[in-house]
Amino acid sequence: MRCDDFIVDDRNCPKMRYNKTKGFFNKRRNLFLFMIVVVIGLMAIISFNQSLYKHAFRIIKVEDKVKDTKQPIILAVHSYNSPIELARNYQPLIDYLTEKVGRPFALSISKTYEEHIEQIGSDRVDLAYMGPAAYVIMVERFGAKRLLSNISTNEKHEFGGYIITRSDNPAECIADLKDKSFASSSLISTMSYIIPRYMFIEAGVRFPKEHLKVVGSNSNVCLNILSGNINAGAVCENTYAVYKDKGLKVIAVSPPSPEHLFVSANSLDDELNNRIQEALLNITKTEVVNKILKPIHAKIIKMVSANDIDYNSLRSIIVKVRADEMNFKEEKEEML
Repeated sequence: MRCDDFIVDDRNCPKMRYNKTKGFFNKRRNLFLFMIVVVIGLMAIISFNQSLYKHAFRIIKVEDKVKDTKQPIILAVHSYNSPIELARNYQPLIDYLTEKVGRPFALSISKTYEEHIEQIGSDRVDLAYMGPAAYVIMVERFGAKRLLSNISTNEKHEFGGYIITRSDNPAECIADLKDKSFASSSLISTMSYIIPRYMFIEAGVRFPKEHLKVVGSNSNVCLNILSGNINAGAVCENTYAVYKDKGLKVIAVSPPSPEHLFVSANSLDDELNNRIQEALLNITKTEVVNKILKPIHAKIIKMVSANDIDYNSLRSIIVKVRADEMNFKEEKEEML
């Protein structure tokens, strides 16, 4: 029987053996080509997403900033949430300022409070959204900056925070937290470290510095407490509202602090500075506030003029906290 005929037994047919071998190698080649296509496709998707992310949110590196009219005006914020969430939340404000001022704006996200203070303090960015304690410390180190506006969440333009623990924790007051682990987002955070430590001082309770864990954000404070990794901690009222029904309780309510604010670099052109300030203070209509400011802070009701003197009470608190830190350091040195 020829190999070209219908084959019942292919063992004696060289052509059939050749066709089977060829088919095996064809399958391997096709699989290899398929894997190459998949890898190239994944690389293209990653590259596209990175380009889309940068284009959509217009986040740029501070080092890329060049002082000319074609470069965007840089608004800096510190990383109190994930970069993607911050970019999404600040995009309406970036778009609004771009439209009202007639210049492109871009968002720069500082990795830490310290980096944030250094960037606006040394005029490496044009504008910054700052927490109260970060602002006070920045002025101490670098000198005065122009204040553009405060956010306002109530008629007193103040905000608060809480010392918190898990709902099943038997602690009922600050004294019950003595020598227990404590979480803060940063040593420069107003409501997660500065004011809570002041509250310990006022209560006559030694702050548990030896057991302090700095966890990077208010959300991380809540998550560490809920997971049982940390006994207690302190957060701003806005963050507590997100996690309070997940198993947290309040141990103590903080005294109020002046609100977060927008400041501008001394290097920013005066006329441009005035236009930006005017644009911010003109965010008054409810629908505009809801669209532009609510993504940044859910309780914002308007923007108001800022005054450095409003932060003097916080300056006094910071002085007391530093004295307490120094006392702790000296006690520790004496024990060595």
